[in-house]
Amino acid sequence: MRKTALMSPLQCMGYVTVVATSMVLPTTGGHAAEESKSESIGPWEIEAIFKGDKFERCSINRSLHDEIVARFIRTSDGLSLELESPNWKLERGKAYPVKVAMGPLSFDTEVAAESNAVSMDIEDQEFETGLRSASVLNLVAAGATIRVPLDKSTVAFDRLSQCVEKNNRAVETNPFVAPARQP
Repeated sequence: MRKTALMSPLQCMGYVTVVATSMVLPTTGGHAAEESKSESIGPWEIEAIFKGDKFERCSINRSLHDEIVARFIRTSDGLSLELESPNWKLERGKAYPVKVAMGPLSFDTEVAAESNAVSMDIEDQEFETGLRSASVLNLVAAGATIRVPLDKSTVAFDRLSQCVEKNNRAVETNPFVAPARQP
């Protein structure tokens, strides 16, 4: 014989609140909406981004001066840096030259542009490792130097890696989710 616990009216109201706040509203159009879950780590905000039921990426970002946002994005394929500002008017598809400097490490590269953002893949392991311990990252462009403070970056980058591992593994170990189809 199974016992059933009765809920008090207050518990019942709490249950209704939890159920109501966890419902997802359908999206309009034929595209799956992106959904994110975030938390703060010092000045950094870390996000896990999903498109429908599929894990897409994790990112850490922080606001800088002049409405600039610096964002490091990690996927299972690697790490990239994105800088964006609503004040920028860039030529979409153009590659802009920059000098990247972090402590004694510096190199010349190009960033890919969107209308108000630039991005670059971070493929150099020494550079990626340096992001965890450096105090500042400077991107010297033709018209200005963008300074990205890296305080609390050791913890933020560790959590970024954990975020990708955890969310990739969650899909792989869920027997109720169809495995991703490989081409």
